[in-house]
Amino acid sequence: MRMTAVIDPAGTLELDLGGEKTTAPYPSVMDARRSVMSTATDLAAETSTATKLHIEDPSGSRTILVQTDGAVIEQDTDSDPTESEPAQPAEAIEPAASPMTSKVPTAPMAAVKAAAPVAAPTPTPTPTPAEAPAVPEATASEAIASPAAEPTVEPLPTRRAAMPSFVDRPDADSPAQVGVRGLLNQFGMKLAPSAAELEQRRDEKTVSQHWAGPRTITVLNPKGGAGKTPTVICLSAVFARLGGSGVLAWDNNNSLGSLGWRTFDAGHEATVVDLLEQTDYFMTAGARAGDLASYVHHQPSDQYDVLRSDDRSGAKKRHEVTGDEVHRLYSVAAKYYRLILMDSGNTERGDNWEAMIGHSDQVVIPVKSVDDAAEGASRVLSALRAGDDHAQSLADRAVVIVLGCTPSHSLSKLNELAESFRPFVKSVVTVPYDPSLIEGRIRFSSMLPQTRRAWLRAAAQIAEGL
Repeated sequence: MRMTAVIDPAGTLELDLGGEKTTAPYPSVMDARRSVMSTATDLAAETSTATKLHIEDPSGSRTILVQTDGAVIEQDTDSDPTESEPAQPAEAIEPAASPMTSKVPTAPMAAVKAAAPVAAPTPTPTPTPAEAPAVPEATASEAIASPAAEPTVEPLPTRRAAMPSFVDRPDADSPAQVGVRGLLNQFGMKLAPSAAELEQRRDEKTVSQHWAGPRTITVLNPKGGAGKTPTVICLSAVFARLGGSGVLAWDNNNSLGSLGWRTFDAGHEATVVDLLEQTDYFMTAGARAGDLASYVHHQPSDQYDVLRSDDRSGAKKRHEVTGDEVHRLYSVAAKYYRLILMDSGNTERGDNWEAMIGHSDQVVIPVKSVDDAAEGASRVLSALRAGDDHAQSLADRAVVIVLGCTPSHSLSKLNELAESFRPFVKSVVTVPYDPSLIEGRIRFSSMLPQTRRAWLRAAAQIAEGL
């Protein structure tokens, strides 16, 4: 396959892909280059044929050969970029799993952007009535206990199921939208989606649903550095991008939680301590959802909000959240958000931990591919199983996520660790090593395609249990 790309100083791209020419503007020359390289790499991998790419931009012209494994080989710039090559029949193309996308772009340059992730729309979160969780009667372990009794709130009545549509078509009947098949469909073909694309559509549909009342997902592992914070961030991004915002990531850590460090601030330094001073106001009828912007930190690209733990230095100044305060904060969170993801912190015997468990609808246990993180996961499962009926149910329906923590940890090592947990929980998902998860602030769009796809799969498994 041959591609020719011409990029002007303003970032406008003219692409010739197998004789089909398209033009599209980009914010910068660098953005246009990234789009071209992404398309060339995906095309080479999915067609199992090297892609010859000739690029002309303000820095000069060059010709490169993009191999099927992603390797790039510089070629002689004097080579003829229009030299013809035999086209591969569409029937011979075997599509591979593509990066997670919420839908196919409709701009003229859709063929170039088909492999890039697209953020979901961002409707304004609307208040939803709080649904009071069941209050356990007793606790059977020191680690997991029941929250204090709270006033009950009657849930809204369940609405009658809608009549089936006579115009919607099943996903299986829709033409391919991603990968090489989706690319060719942009030029008038009607190729069916691959099995991988159909599976991705099913996962996206599962994650994008809204439930009748708020839901709470708690990420547990008493071992520090086990991957709790990246797990909360990545799952929040998936649910918010596909479900349309209304997602809160809450750092319930009394030991300087890192959720605030690894996400972006909203121009202020508010934490749970500041919100605790205003919980009475936010429970009044006159409170406005927009006022929460001064207490949470919105993530613009990933569409979720962050409630930071108290990160002030000095033991005398730090505020340790109590169980009663967790109940107050939860009442506000459940009123304004449809989905709450809580980072448990590392102290499993504190009041804030016990209150958090009482509010949980689903638990997720991250396990980095090292023995001490696996031991922490095993211990928290045992603590849940020694608790009351609610805690035991959480353990039975738990989802374990095995994270590759070094490049040397192969998929076989992750699968081996996953198999050791599989008999004891609802499901286990593996997430490959990705350097963007190791340090610094985390953006979902910065991850590798296979990493984004793994997080989508994990979110779908979690959503099935809510």
